[in-house]
Amino acid sequence: MVGTAGVVLAAFVAIAHAAPTDQRQQNERITLYYGVVPAALSQAALAAHPPAPDVHGTVRPAAGTHHLVVALFDTPTGQRITQATVTVRHTPPQGAAMSKVLEPMPLGDALSFGTTLVIAEGRNHRLRIEVRRGETVDRFDVVYDNLHGGP
Repeated sequence: MVGTAGVVLAAFVAIAHAAPTDQRQQNERITLYYGVVPAALSQAALAAHPPAPDVHGTVRPAAGTHHLVVALFDTPTGQRITQATVTVRHTPPQGAAMSKVLEPMPLGDALSFGTTLVIAEGRNHRLRIEVRRGETVDRFDVVYDNLHGGP
């Protein structure tokens, strides 16, 4: 389990430091990097969003729970954005859409934003990520295919 936690933490630190990947979207104001990991893999490495323990003291995320991490940068300067309100609207291929606010999430010496979402196995999950800074709102649309079927 320690090996798995280390791999997950390394993946989140890579997102936090925003190494170039295909999980990037950009406009003239904001460059957004995102990552999605099953919560069962991330819970040991991430204390920022711990789920409540069940009756027996074990921590079990709901089936299909995933952790979404978003790192934001100012496109013109490349400076990390740490002051923003970030929300996500998840629209699954079947079922009702839901929205959540992402919480500030320090990872090492960097700050990203994160939350947990239940994402069932399947293709074409739509994630609309909105970044509000002052009066300006930037919207990024992501299509996520959950093909792993769980950890």
